[in-house]
Amino acid sequence: MKLTVTILDTTGIQNYIFSSNRLRENIGASYLLSQATDAWVKDILNEMGVSNPKATINSSGQNAELIYAGGGNTVLLFKSPQLAIEFTKKLSLKILQKAPGINLVVAHREIEWDKDLLYKTVQDLMANDLDKKKRSRIPSSPLLGLGVTRSCNSTQLVAIDTSKSHHSPADYPISREIVAKLDAVQLANKHLEKTIFDPEKPNKWKIPLDFDDFGRSRGESSYLAIVHIDGNSMGNRFKEQGKDKSDRDYITAMRELSESVQEAGENALKQIIQDLITSWDFLKEQFDLPNRQLLPFRPLVYGGDDVTFVCDGRLGLTLAARYLQVF
Repeated sequence: MKLTVTILDTTGIQNYIFSSNRLRENIGASYLLSQATDAWVKDILNEMGVSNPKATINSSGQNAELIYAGGGNTVLLFKSPQLAIEFTKKLSLKILQKAPGINLVVAHREIEWDKDLLYKTVQDLMANDLDKKKRSRIPSSPLLGLGVTRSCNSTQLVAIDTSKSHHSPADYPISREIVAKLDAVQLANKHLEKTIFDPEKPNKWKIPLDFDDFGRSRGESSYLAIVHIDGNSMGNRFKEQGKDKSDRDYITAMRELSESVQEAGENALKQIIQDLITSWDFLKEQFDLPNRQLLPFRPLVYGGDDVTFVCDGRLGLTLAARYLQVF
């Protein structure tokens, strides 16, 4: 039985998320990236008649199967190269429309099921085809302004609209990429609150949408901490997990590891939030925080071993150490 293996990855992630100093733009960018390689993948599969993306492709009668989404990659199986290309076209179009600025890299390879080991095929695609495409990719040169135009403050691309910052009434020009990021902010916030707060319990706590809401001691301290945590050799962990296994056992092992890493990351975030809430009276008094339930903490990249969060500068080292301890 011949199948096509497809691997998705994105390039320029750091630049896409952190090219601006406006927190709302960072939040929207991070959310769009997570959608591009997970939720939108499942949406496109559903459009193609794949109602359960984790159903076994050999026996379900479906044309595709999602092996796993994690460790920075999304890996899928299709019943033919034509279906893999059709999927790629649909996902590329959605990214161009909904998340301009995200760079998608895709590699395909046809295999003989149970003869060509899926594990070896995936590793070879990642190490050679995907890596080669990343290195040889020609950066796009967007068409800049024709005639009299204004440039976006964040991307320097042509502005198509204006926006207001939370604390300034003055309009500033924004490009199509920034429009998409700002449109995604509320969805990103709902997703985060659903992840870190118990939906069964009433919640009065909020997560900041602007850097100015993190708190400061007037005349003493007004610093932010940016914390980035990345698991050592997680790629090797995924390699070892799938080694010396049959194709079906490999898929099961990859899913289990991906889901366990995702769960560990989310649980660590929940604990950080709970620690902040428990210590709120002390923090409010010590750090002169606003008299409202607005936590001085915001995760930007999360859901695995790779996490980036920002917080009040005085909490940076404490929260970094606590996150590592819990994770």
